[in-house]
Amino acid sequence: MQPQAVHRQTVYLDHAAATPLAAEVEGAIVAAQAVAFANPSSQHAAGRAARRLLEDARERILHALGGRGGGVGRDRLVFTSGASEANHLAITGMAAGLAATGMAAGLAATGTAAGVAAIGTVFFSRRDHASAVNAVHAVGRRGWRVVELPLDRTGRVEPSAVAVRLPEALASGPTLVSATLVCGQTGSVDATCLEAYAAALVHVDATQAAGLVPLDFAASRAATVSLAPHKFGGPRGIGALLIRGGVPLEPVLPGPQEHGLRGGTEAVPLAVGFARAVELAAGEREAAARRVAVLRDHFERRVLDCAREAGIRATVVAADGPRCPQISTIAFAGLDRQALAMAADLAGVCLATGTACASGSSEPAPALLAMGLPDEIVRGAVRFSLGRTTTAAEADLAVARLAPLLRRP
Repeated sequence: MQPQAVHRQTVYLDHAAATPLAAEVEGAIVAAQAVAFANPSSQHAAGRAARRLLEDARERILHALGGRGGGVGRDRLVFTSGASEANHLAITGMAAGLAATGMAAGLAATGTAAGVAAIGTVFFSRRDHASAVNAVHAVGRRGWRVVELPLDRTGRVEPSAVAVRLPEALASGPTLVSATLVCGQTGSVDATCLEAYAAALVHVDATQAAGLVPLDFAASRAATVSLAPHKFGGPRGIGALLIRGGVPLEPVLPGPQEHGLRGGTEAVPLAVGFARAVELAAGEREAAARRVAVLRDHFERRVLDCAREAGIRATVVAADGPRCPQISTIAFAGLDRQALAMAADLAGVCLATGTACASGSSEPAPALLAMGLPDEIVRGAVRFSLGRTTTAAEADLAVARLAPLLRRP
């Protein structure tokens, strides 16, 4: 049986999950596959050709993201299978690296039972992706103290909590922080709090940010940054972790490839496509972000008007704080988010009830729960995410198809 194709009239508003492959990126992948089919670790001519393309792609991505590719203490970029693996490598790898370098000397190496000191402290919040949260808890099982930071009503980490808890953690031992630049559940941007994490090793998940939100690795306080190109017109099946020079990090899957930090034969054509997608995003970011933000605001106004006409109270989640241009989470009080998403799908509108990685779960988005929102808001919240390829006509068509679904039976 042939897979069913998406109907040409379907309106795709789930760009936060994955974006269409850009034509220029597809062309770069096809061209690379023709000359880089060999294993880049092979010593023969074909292998060396693949290696040159791989390293060129690595340097191009580093440069586009503000990394330092040369000199003493140069930054590193490790290719992974995606951002989830990059998050895991960053958090668990830095925790192991701190222990391996002796920064945890004198502290217990196992357990957090009574009478046994923790190795250090690792912070996270519910705005983090599940892969980062899972990595934090994996570190906790190795003997680290795990601390959850609360969120405010705009979906950002409470600054007062950081101001109180971080100094205590730093005084007691090594400190790791998992931070998310753009929350995939709400679209809220949390960059200012990163300045408060001085002296801690901070991992930043920039997966939802890299396409339309500025990212300068050199200017940030991040020790590591993760991203994946399928969020901004690039290929699926590849991601990357940027690692600041001098940051201790141990491999999760040891091997001779990727600076010894990630074993396995690299996907050279995907790396080339990754580099092209990053360059395209960087070159168009400012203009694209403005256009998408205007389109998002227009879409939100029309959806809220439709809800009002139907007698439904609709709320844009995290609207009172900084948001990325592309994500709009709207809660429809009294409606069931899953039923609405299924009805929208049948009507030809693709949207989401949370992150794609949690699409099979009936549980509400963790960030919305952590924000302390009313139950009716949490239960009725769905995520619309626009992209560079979304047109005004598509946004209006989506509204026209959603309007009948908001009428109470």
